[in-house]
Amino acid sequence: MLLYLLRHGIAEDHGSRGSDAERELTDEGKEKTRLAMQALRAMRLAVPALVMSSPYTRARQTAEIALEEFAKDALFEISTSLMPSADITVTMNIVAEAIKRLKPVMLVGHEPHLSSFGSALLGSPTPIIEMKKASVAKFEIYKLDPTRMRGALTALIPPKIGSLL
Repeated sequence: MLLYLLRHGIAEDHGSRGSDAERELTDEGKEKTRLAMQALRAMRLAVPALVMSSPYTRARQTAEIALEEFAKDALFEISTSLMPSADITVTMNIVAEAIKRLKPVMLVGHEPHLSSFGSALLGSPTPIIEMKKASVAKFEIYKLDPTRMRGALTALIPPKIGSLL
């Protein structure tokens, strides 16, 4: 079962809006995200059937670009389980439910949550991968148990890959 983790693109500086949740992608963030999603399409990776995003503005904007450039026919959902401070176990539960309904799945979120979640999928209690802005981690999930979900990291795709194509 395929799972993508996508960190939001470059966003406005902290304090630029009323709250952190309202920060938007910059023009550079939108462009780098767009190029990264075009690269995924050019690599002919499996297209997500579901794109699930944090409710934060920058994550939703990143998800919209992913839908436009890579996963045109995917369903779109918002989940508080993808916010920066979300509990990893809760995220595993929503992933297990999502993968039972649709495959593949793409999660769009934030740091440190995505690195912690991806590392937990690898069996590490501490972060061992780092998700750069607009980067994608591709996992093959082989154990779907929501409390002990495990997978293999099959690709970690930096955003700059888009500028190389």
